[in-house]
Parts: sequence; structure tokens; C-alpha cells
Amino acid sequence: MNLATHLDAETAYRGASLSVRRLWPDWSGDLLPLKPLVAPLRATVFRITEAPVPAVVKIWGPGNADKAAAQTTRQCAVANLMNTGPYRASEVLAFDADLCSMVMQDAGTTTLADDLRDQPERLGWIALQSGQWLANYHSHSLRPHPFRPAGHKTWLLRLVEQCGDGTRTPPKADAFVAAATHLANETLDLRGLPSAKTITHRDLTLGNLIQGEDALFGIDFENAREDEPFRDLFSLALDLGQAGLPALAQGYGPQTADPKVAAFLCRAFALGLWANTPATPSKRQAARLKMAQALFDMKWAAG
Repeated sequence: MNLATHLDAETAYRGASLSVRRLWPDWSGDLLPLKPLVAPLRATVFRITEAPVPAVVKIWGPGNADKAAAQTTRQCAVANLMNTGPYRASEVLAFDADLCSMVMQDAGTTTLADDLRDQPERLGWIALQSGQWLANYHSHSLRPHPFRPAGHKTWLLRLVEQCGDGTRTPPKADAFVAAATHLANETLDLRGLPSAKTITHRDLTLGNLIQGEDALFGIDFENAREDEPFRDLFSLALDLGQAGLPALAQGYGPQTADPKVAAFLCRAFALGLWANTPATPSKRQAARLKMAQALFDMKWAAG
């Protein structure tokens, strides 16, 4: 374990407890880990019992101070924008830079990932809700922007180069290289077509959407840069599967991107996931890759 960036279970518990006591000196409750404390831990989250308000505390290893500060700053910003109505972001109650910890509103115990695992028959509702939450989130920074494919082309060709020099070794690397090279050569016809920019989540999964009593809450924000809105839609689609796509699209509503741009982005993001999948993937990685390959081939992305 790298002690500069990771924690063991005892250190995480001790640091999180101190963080809570700094916020609430009279606190005498306990901390319940939301996931098994299997070291090494880059970060972990505890539910705080007997707190003055429902709350959780997230603690990072000390070498992750910049990441912790960035997450806290962005979570605060989004919570200020999405603080009413059915689609919100959890409020930050305190940040302790010394302890690399953040105390945050406890929005609830059930994520949409939990809901889908336990009640797969609710797929349509889950997909619809996640699309509506995302549309609300994007609406605060969404703006029209003509598509500029040069950066995507450069990125795709860099992935191809990395496969060639052995830096990347995705499954079926030769097929990946052929697909990425072909897509990179399709970009010229897309320049200037209608598209959009927005500040994206960039790590949006059903596990980052929590169903509260009266609202759906988002967590784990960090990115504060603009990107294509389709990136977050693609990320959710990986969790929802093909059967959830119609309800996801219905929840999100009309896109401003030209259908050709949307198709290109869907395929590009699928190739990005493929490139980051190891040659011998885990069960989860293999499932996500299978879905990404299905999205690569789907005609709906092209409208």
C-alpha cells in the first residue's frame, strides 16, 4: 500500500471520526462504512449515526488532497444550482483539508444501481429518472456550439499509436486499431455541424444517483470543464443496457447535436472505453465493453 495516497481501514475510520468531531464536538455516534473496508483505500465513505442531520463523511488518503478539494468545490457548486425540486445534488456540510475529508448530506440509502439490481422490472422508470436528472444538470451550462472534430481525431490516432507501441493492449487490439483508424478518417464531414457544450459529470453511473425521500440526488462531482453532453448519456447507457435506452432518451429530451455528430460521439466514446479495457478484463469490464460495442453499432445514435 502507498501510504501517501491510500488508507487502511483503521486509519480511515480514525480520520473520519476526527473529521466529524471537528464539525460537531459533542457527537457521540458511530461510523458505518457504505462499502467493505478492503485496503488499500484511496477513498471511502461512512454513514454517520446520531448526527445532528443525516450525513455521511468521505475521507481520502493524504496524497489525494487536490482531488478531495476539487470534488468538494464542484459538489458545492452543483448543490447550489440544484437545491430544489425533484433533481438535486447533495449539500456539502464541511471540508477538512488537513484530514482530506468531506462531510456531506446523506441523501438516502438506495442508489439507482441498487434499485436496478434488486428490481430489474423498474428499468424503464430508472432510465427515465436518470435521463431527467441529467437533463436538469446539463441545463445549467448547456450552450450551442458548432462541432469541432479535430481534437477527437487526434485522440483516436493517439490511441492507435499507443496500441502500436504496446502502451495499450485492449482486447482484440487489431480490430480496435482498424475501427479507430476508420472513425478518425470520418471526421472531416462533421466540422461545423450543430452540436453543444456543457459541463459534464464525466463519471456518471447509476451508482452516483441516490433516491431520496422526495428527490433524486447526484454525487461525486469533480469535473468543471465543458465537454459534449453525449459523454454523460453514453456513460449512463453502459449501466442501463439496450433495453433502457428509449426511456433514457425520453427522460433527457431532444438533443441539439446533429444526428451525424451524435453517432460519431457514441462510436468515439465506445472506442475510448474499448481502449481502456485490459486484455484480460474483469467480469464487469467485459460487460461494459460488450455494451459499448453494442452502442458502437446501434443505428439509433445516428437518428
